[in-house]
Amino acid sequence: MKKLLFSRRTLLSIAIAIVSITSIAILFLSISINSSYEETYQDIIKKSFNHRKNALEEEFKKFDNQLHLLTNLAQETALDQLNIKYDVVNEIQPYSNIPSYNWYVVVDSTKHPQEHNLTANALLSLDTPFIQQLIDNQPQTNTNTFIQLRTNLYWVIWTAVERENKRILTGFIFDLKELHKHLTTIDITTPNYAYIFAADGTCIYHPEIDLIGKNIFQVSSTTSQDTTVHKKNKSIPQVVQSEFLSLEVYRFFTSFNVSSFKGYISINFPKVNVDENVIPLKRNTYLIFISSISIILLLLYFYNIESKRAYKEQEELEKMTKEKALMQLKQLKNQINPHFLFNSLNSLYMLITLDSDLAQQFTLNLSHTYRYLIHSPDSNLVELDDELQFIEQYIALQRIRFPKELHFEIIDKRQAPTHTKIPYLALQIAIENAMKHNIATLEFPLLIQVTLTNESVTVVNNIQLKEQKEESEGFGLFYIASIYQYYQIDTFQTYSHNEIFTCVFPLINC
Repeated sequence: MKKLLFSRRTLLSIAIAIVSITSIAILFLSISINSSYEETYQDIIKKSFNHRKNALEEEFKKFDNQLHLLTNLAQETALDQLNIKYDVVNEIQPYSNIPSYNWYVVVDSTKHPQEHNLTANALLSLDTPFIQQLIDNQPQTNTNTFIQLRTNLYWVIWTAVERENKRILTGFIFDLKELHKHLTTIDITTPNYAYIFAADGTCIYHPEIDLIGKNIFQVSSTTSQDTTVHKKNKSIPQVVQSEFLSLEVYRFFTSFNVSSFKGYISINFPKVNVDENVIPLKRNTYLIFISSISIILLLLYFYNIESKRAYKEQEELEKMTKEKALMQLKQLKNQINPHFLFNSLNSLYMLITLDSDLAQQFTLNLSHTYRYLIHSPDSNLVELDDELQFIEQYIALQRIRFPKELHFEIIDKRQAPTHTKIPYLALQIAIENAMKHNIATLEFPLLIQVTLTNESVTVVNNIQLKEQKEESEGFGLFYIASIYQYYQIDTFQTYSHNEIFTCVFPLINC
């Protein structure tokens, strides 16, 4: 209850703080808009420019990643496996945003191609002039080229890898129209448009698809001087007539550089967007402020009422859930005690017919052991040391029956004494299950090992199942799992591996 109340008060304090901060922010924003609306909109279009530029750069960095992938393939893949790897890459390529064809050519020291995946059906073939130039080691510095194939302009991004006295040329090619199709869907909510061009003016992206591949300096008002002037006054946009929108725009220029492309980007923000919004914003500033504060206060009022109701319902639900879980655990525990006594009496019955002296000793040990069962804890948890003392007495009973057939060992790896707890009778249930389901003979002894750490207790036994399985109610491990579930601990586990059965009991600090 205190925890819930504290949480509700904390959330309410945070909400009030948010309302106060928001109210002050809106007030200062309103004053700022009224006093300097032109400067505000200048900042808005600058942020819009940076947002669009960053979004496009992120898309172009994907080309760098793809080239890096192909470079790694060329460097690390065996030469006789290259074709298989590239086939796999090309099979999944059509599902990308920009379909492309990934290629490679292995060239020996005499500049003769030894292996490649440039088929006659591919966009590039081995006899393409561009590929022949690469084989002849020209150009040596470029990593991207624009080539005309049939009626379309394609972009080839490539690199060379030196390996085993051979040169591996690798890269990918894609249609610039596919690039246009993809980039027009990037950041469509931002009210601006952009175009990207190389240093020589070749336009590789423009919202007007017919301008792709053309020299931007010849088909627009952009000049080569714009790419140098922007470096000095890049924070001050030009106001020019847009050839695309046929209206005035704020035009920004900046360099656009990723590993696979060096060029420029121009981002254009319609000036009319600013002009149309200045007057309404100035007139309605205080109305927006008053309306916003009123709505926020109203929402805070309803939130406070709803949170009180929700926390009350949650408190009642948790109380009912815990009471139900506790009742189920008590029912399970009430089954454990008679179950243990029943098995012990069966063992005593068999022992009486075999050795009366051992039967008397067994009966005496059983009386000491059953004291532990009589005083069962209400919380279903016991101190680990108490459980270990009980389990040693329990094993003493079993060793009377199986002096050589049962091997039992406790390994203590705890770094320091702890006051942790474990579910009541957890170790006894695990050991009893091991003895119940596995044979224990002189030829095939049953090995049981208990390992203690500061975090858990692990019980392992070798698996040598009986041919005739005994019936099992199955409530033992279910009882333990229920306790851990009640305390919200999910690391209790049982599993078998390599003929070994393992039970891991997490220790509980409470």
